[in-house]
Amino acid sequence: MEWLTFDGVNWIGVLAAFVASFALGWVWYSPFAFFPVWAKLGGLTDERMKQANMGAVFGQMIVGNILGVVVLAMLMVGLGASGWLAGLVLGIVVGIAFRAGAHLVHNGFALRDWRITVIDSAHDTASLAVAGLVLGLFM
Repeated sequence: MEWLTFDGVNWIGVLAAFVASFALGWVWYSPFAFFPVWAKLGGLTDERMKQANMGAVFGQMIVGNILGVVVLAMLMVGLGASGWLAGLVLGIVVGIAFRAGAHLVHNGFALRDWRITVIDSAHDTASLAVAGLVLGLFM
């Protein structure tokens, strides 16, 4: 398990990749992009959003995003994937295999509308692709 180490991880790259993937999510789930459809399909109302603990919601999202970017960086180092193209491709592969795959399983059993799965899976794959691209620029 030589890849399971922080040795060789560029932490400035991790920070830049986190910011880039966070920015993508901000645009992706904005009122000008997929949020209106995603919220409607998920049954989110203004009232429900007002009752939510948005600090906890964003805290969970930040932790999950950081974990994904750090593990992607560790995989890149362990696999010797350097450069923006290698990072982009690895991000896409990891996004499809693990994030989209998880959405398919969980949303399927939760009987969520398939369009939510597509929106979330595409976002997570694009987010890891962008993170990998940025990480690759620092490697």
